[in-house]
Amino acid sequence: MSSVLRSIAAVCGLLLLGVAANAQSEAVGTSASESATYGTVSQNAGPFPWSDLGITASASVSQGVLDVSTGGSTTFKLNSTVSSGESFVAGSTVLNLGYTPSWTGAFSSATAANGNLNSNFVYNIGPFSGSKNLLNVPLNVPGATTGNLTPSLNNIVVSPPVSNSSTVGGPGIIAGLGVQAQACFIVCVTVASANVNFNVGTQIQQNIVAAPAVTYGDLVWESKSQTYSASDHFTFVPGVVGNIANTFAAPPASLGLTTGQTFYYNFLPVVQLNMPVINDAQVSVPASISASWNIFGFGGSETWPLGNLYSLNTGAAAFDFNPDFNGSNFYSIPLEYTAGYCVAIACFGPSYVTPPSGGGPTVTLTGGGVPSDSGPCGALLIGCGMSVADGPGEPGGYGQTNLGPLFPPEGLTGMVCGPAGTPDAGECITQVIPTSSTPEPADALLLGIGLLSLAIFAPRKLFVARV
Repeated sequence: MSSVLRSIAAVCGLLLLGVAANAQSEAVGTSASESATYGTVSQNAGPFPWSDLGITASASVSQGVLDVSTGGSTTFKLNSTVSSGESFVAGSTVLNLGYTPSWTGAFSSATAANGNLNSNFVYNIGPFSGSKNLLNVPLNVPGATTGNLTPSLNNIVVSPPVSNSSTVGGPGIIAGLGVQAQACFIVCVTVASANVNFNVGTQIQQNIVAAPAVTYGDLVWESKSQTYSASDHFTFVPGVVGNIANTFAAPPASLGLTTGQTFYYNFLPVVQLNMPVINDAQVSVPASISASWNIFGFGGSETWPLGNLYSLNTGAAAFDFNPDFNGSNFYSIPLEYTAGYCVAIACFGPSYVTPPSGGGPTVTLTGGGVPSDSGPCGALLIGCGMSVADGPGEPGGYGQTNLGPLFPPEGLTGMVCGPAGTPDAGECITQVIPTSSTPEPADALLLGIGLLSLAIFAPRKLFVARV
């Protein structure tokens, strides 16, 4: 009767061991945060359409402070059952560690993109030059620019990029400006004139893209005690679609095991996040321009439809949000080692068997022995900051390339004169008079509103062929 009871107790022990092994779980926290600050990019362009007569633009643009944070945790659970007296076979025995992510995460730019845009009408004809300011306005993306990272981080198959783009139109102007160039001796005669009519708007845009790539896995090692040491031999095993398949490997010879000695097969849950974050901002001058001219008896006209006369992009200022999170506990399975041996007709390899009773997997508190988490700024996990280097700036728009000079070059006297063969040959410009045609305020307001509507939907770059 006692033998029957012992058998029943042994069976119950094995069942309880299997349940315990199957129920053990470990939660790995995934909290980290970082703040990125950016510089300011400034550049000039113009004048357009001609190098001696047209519209100039100067702009500055910067991104606001960008905060990135993650939280939540990932739960790891041993899904394989290990029995007392079980033999582990190198290359064949597999222990499956399942994982269920429960992330939170977001990026936010409370002080979003801001910039300044200045535009002038200028002329520089021989010794005569002048300038009229058209726009000098600050621009900003109001409110916070945010993105929710949680759904992407919790997708264990693939984490899609998360983006947010904000575009805001600013003030604009419609006007006609030009010059009359005169040759004066006793009376003044207009020998050249040019006019530029334009609708000019302003626009600022910010784009933020975070592309998370999450790797779940564990660090596997074998040791003579249930401890973690930096000198142990580690193997990283990545998981796939919610499961990490740990294939048992023979312990390294460096352990120096002898027959009857107990060693431990260990694995530590690990979560790694690799997330480049790209932030760029752009200010632009959407404009349509028409021009007409008559220079020493020869004239023409040209039109450039609505597009970006000028744009300034900060460039894709990127930084990496790359924290690693390690479990505070690791799984540890005791195994008894028996050295291999040979008899007359065959040789047998070493064996690795769980203890006949009281063995099986256990979650062991490490007492600080496991490696610490590493945050996006090195050792710091929470509230670390970094400065993102200024880019060179990326100017664009059809106004980046002017058509060269409209007026002939200066002569030896420093004056601009009519070339030989023109109706005004020999006549030299002695004064330049600016001219203008600006609509009434009410008309300008209505036209400005219409221009801003077009500016919001204007293409970022437009190349216009001369006709």
